[in-house]
Amino acid sequence: MQSIGPLAKLDFDPQPWLAMLQSASAVYKDEPELESAGAMLRFQAINRYFVNSEGTVVRSGYNNFEMDIGLSAQASDGMKLERSHSYIESKIKDMPSAADFHAQAVQLAGTLKVLRNAPVVDEEYRGPVLFSADAASTVFLDFVGENILGRRPRLGQTARTVGQFASSYKTRVLPDFLSVVDDPTLASFAGQPLLGNYQIDDEGVPAAPVTVVDKGILVNYLMGREPIRGFPSSNGHGRARVPSNPAGPSVGNLIVTASESLPPAELKKKLLEICQQRDLPYGYFVGTMGPQNSLRLLHKVWVKDGHEELVRGGVLEGLDARALRSDLVAAGNDVNVENRPQNIPHSIASPSLLFDELDVKRVTTNKDKLPEYAAPDLASAK
Repeated sequence: MQSIGPLAKLDFDPQPWLAMLQSASAVYKDEPELESAGAMLRFQAINRYFVNSEGTVVRSGYNNFEMDIGLSAQASDGMKLERSHSYIESKIKDMPSAADFHAQAVQLAGTLKVLRNAPVVDEEYRGPVLFSADAASTVFLDFVGENILGRRPRLGQTARTVGQFASSYKTRVLPDFLSVVDDPTLASFAGQPLLGNYQIDDEGVPAAPVTVVDKGILVNYLMGREPIRGFPSSNGHGRARVPSNPAGPSVGNLIVTASESLPPAELKKKLLEICQQRDLPYGYFVGTMGPQNSLRLLHKVWVKDGHEELVRGGVLEGLDARALRSDLVAAGNDVNVENRPQNIPHSIASPSLLFDELDVKRVTTNKDKLPEYAAPDLASAK
């Protein structure tokens, strides 16, 4: 096999982009409560080469364009609060305008201002939790994407592979209304570009769509050339981290679909119905998630009138592969695409999700001492 693709190149004027970063990070001048405000960009042209003794010669190139905004503040009790947003595209023309990038920074700063004065979550909650499609993408990538990789276990171990699905082949890992396909051949999904698109993997094997979960049943693993029990050959998912790491199984474009779905408004209604059945005054709606199951945007949804109240300091407990199998009761008809360029570019497309029972607790480890002195006046700073 020989496949010689065009070389990826970077050709742009950096000055307008640097001005965008300066404008966005300068929002701290109008928000004295902010402790930090930063913006960054990473534009990459990556060309991969692969040659082996079988006569395979492959050259593939791609671009990654990434811009991030990150802000932080503290509440009056010392709780650390963070908000961020990333733009990740494969084409520079799809990146935000200067006005949109600045507006996003202002919006994040406004959310932090509200969060500083928001009440803290109750110490204990066990009940239904609704995840936006954005938050659900993180859930699926962390708890499904990491567990469907066909990685050979250590010598002497009897498991088929590693991870929480190591012994789950041909058993149920998700509700029967959900299926998962990894399809690196797709360049877009639901009108949104996918970063995990490639035609030939880093071991010279043509990319191919692989159904890993069919109606809740685990039916396949993503494979590179290293075999595991019952899976002797690659299915085009052997990929290497940049710049020089051995190839191994990796997610490309992970697509989650639901055979039964509800509009987001109906999911919220179902959330409130479960709360009523259990005499709970409210349920939770997760807007965005942070690391280690922390909840950056979390709302109480009150049963009495359905209004949403922003709260802070929440963390999920018990969210794992078992909860995805047993506590996930409904999915939305919406979709969010999350592109991740780190290590190996990949994407996840997922609908919103409703769990009938999860634990939300108050975080106790993210408080720092408040500053002793106020920040100096910017006008007088040298």
